[in-house]
Amino acid sequence: MAVKEIPSLLAAVRTLSSDKITESSSNGDETEYEALPSPPQPTSPKPTSVPLENDDSTRVFAHCWETAEAQPTAKGMACTLLLGLFSTDVLLKSNLTGGVNKVDPSAEIRQPLDPKKLTALLNAVVQQHPGAKIPDIQTAIKIRICELRHQEKKKSMDN
Repeated sequence: MAVKEIPSLLAAVRTLSSDKITESSSNGDETEYEALPSPPQPTSPKPTSVPLENDDSTRVFAHCWETAEAQPTAKGMACTLLLGLFSTDVLLKSNLTGGVNKVDPSAEIRQPLDPKKLTALLNAVVQQHPGAKIPDIQTAIKIRICELRHQEKKKSMDN
């Protein structure tokens, strides 16, 4: 909550520091004190999040979008957005469609990733990389989730 108030506090400080303070002296003369020069005002503040869909319902942090957009491949962009849309805990317990593990049917049943977020991710990647194929992007996502599970398993074995 306090973080949301920082921009308005900074604006108030800038306004106060740029105003001239006029003080009446005891003999009736007015003395003006110049305030410190205010820093240049930004033209427009950067948004903290960016919508992936036109309906504005699926958003990622602006720095995540910038990083994803800078990826040279559709797969790289998809994996970056994946980590921006879903927490690591969700990814470790999920897969694209949910259900039983095909390799180990006795393993824990995985939950499907949020289909709305997943669709927004796929659409955003295809929009930025028009030649990308959805099945290839989905495969990259599956591989990234498997890598996360492997890293987590390795981490727990080292401890």
